[in-house]
Amino acid sequence: MTGEGSPPAAVAAPPGPLATLFQQALPGAQFEIVQTPLDETIVVQRDDLVRVMETACNHESLRFDFLRCLSGVDYITHMEVAYHLHSYSLQQSVGIKVRCPNDDLHVPTISHIWQAANWHERETHEMFGIVFDGHPDLRPLLTEEGLGYYPLRKSHPLAEIEEWQEDYVEAIARAKVSAQGAAGAAPAVDEKAAKIALAQKKAAAITKARDAARAKGLSPEDEKAAVQAAIKAVDEEEAAAAPAAAAPPPPVDERAAKIALAQKKAALITKTRNEARARGLSPEDERLAVAEALKKLAEEDAAAPPAAPAPAAAPPVQDRAAKIALAQKKAALITKTRNEARARGLSPEDERQVVAEALKKLAEEETGG
Repeated sequence: MTGEGSPPAAVAAPPGPLATLFQQALPGAQFEIVQTPLDETIVVQRDDLVRVMETACNHESLRFDFLRCLSGVDYITHMEVAYHLHSYSLQQSVGIKVRCPNDDLHVPTISHIWQAANWHERETHEMFGIVFDGHPDLRPLLTEEGLGYYPLRKSHPLAEIEEWQEDYVEAIARAKVSAQGAAGAAPAVDEKAAKIALAQKKAAAITKARDAARAKGLSPEDEKAAVQAAIKAVDEEEAAAAPAAAAPPPPVDERAAKIALAQKKAALITKTRNEARARGLSPEDERLAVAEALKKLAEEDAAAPPAAPAPAAAPPVQDRAAKIALAQKKAALITKTRNEARARGLSPEDERQVVAEALKKLAEEETGG
């Protein structure tokens, strides 16, 4: 259900037959028409969503009587909800998307139009934190209320690294831990293991609190309150235990290191792919060449000696408001750069390159580099 940092394979396209029908049925509504591998897809404004969906369901030339699926997408800079509709009577399908900023994750419900949206919206709220205004019951389907995180967001503690990177990053981490041990340095803290342990501790506390509440015959509301109190107690225990720990070594900006590694890999993937295509390799051989290049990079990084720690300095403080402001600034820059690239008639590959360069320049300006 998640996506990359910017929407893949979604480029500006002329209206197709269905997009034209939507434009005719909804004069005055703003549409962004995109090209995707499957259905014709239009991006609509949040304020127009309910009107668009009611028209999609009821208009004589559309008659989309079936909601195939509804899902959330995390693009880091913003969230998106993607709807896939199908008409059995007219045998046609369409994709409809709506975007919302990270500081205002609200989208109108469409559960009154298609009943199937009820559980789809509950799941999307549970996994991404998107609030569907007007929904009759947004209780989680699979997790407890009050956990404080959303499993399918890219910011989820167990989803910081894409699956295709996992083996390489873990190999590098193991090699660095071994190198530190050989040099007599303090053992590195396994942040991922600590997060997993905390999640398991919370899960055990939830189970214990729920069983105790049910044994006492508490109401569902009181049971929920008991579970939330147990989660809060675990958080308070963790917070109280943190100052008692031994003074840690100078902090390492793990996030910056991961971003630098991801950028290094992205540049290597682009370079290797371009070289493979210039040599006329098949798609399968191209994938093998990229995999070999990534493997070699992982081995080189694992063999490199650990960098000397930088002089201790007060870490920069970036509160939530600053992060949101930066994300909004990036989102505006991405939109502006993409529109300029499309106005110049650039290819999708060149468009992505121009956006990457703009983001790189912004990062340098933010860091004063």
